[in-house]
Amino acid sequence: MGEPGAQKAQGAAALNGVDDIRDLIPAYVAGELSGEERRRVEAALEGSPRLREELRRYERLFVLLAAAAAEEVEAPRDLESRVAMQVALRTYVRAAADIAGDLLGAYGRAIVYYLRLV
Repeated sequence: MGEPGAQKAQGAAALNGVDDIRDLIPAYVAGELSGEERRRVEAALEGSPRLREELRRYERLFVLLAAAAAEEVEAPRDLESRVAMQVALRTYVRAAADIAGDLLGAYGRAIVYYLRLV
């Protein structure tokens, strides 16, 4: 038998290898790995039910993401005018708060802060 320290080191190295492969699985599913990396992942998948389960999770996730990306989203017609109105209102409120702060000094700034105008 080997020494306990050597066995622990080998076990830790194996775990690091699994972690390295686990990190490559999303790129594997997306088809972004080099040939060598792809072969490493495939070899690890053959020997690890946990990694195969991880692969299945990512495959399902990618299917859901692709479906969501394919779905057309339509913005409300008045979105642009609503955003422009909010920007204008915030600009005016900030300007008014600055004026109030300047006119009233520290008390004005405290009131502006308290009322959360800025």
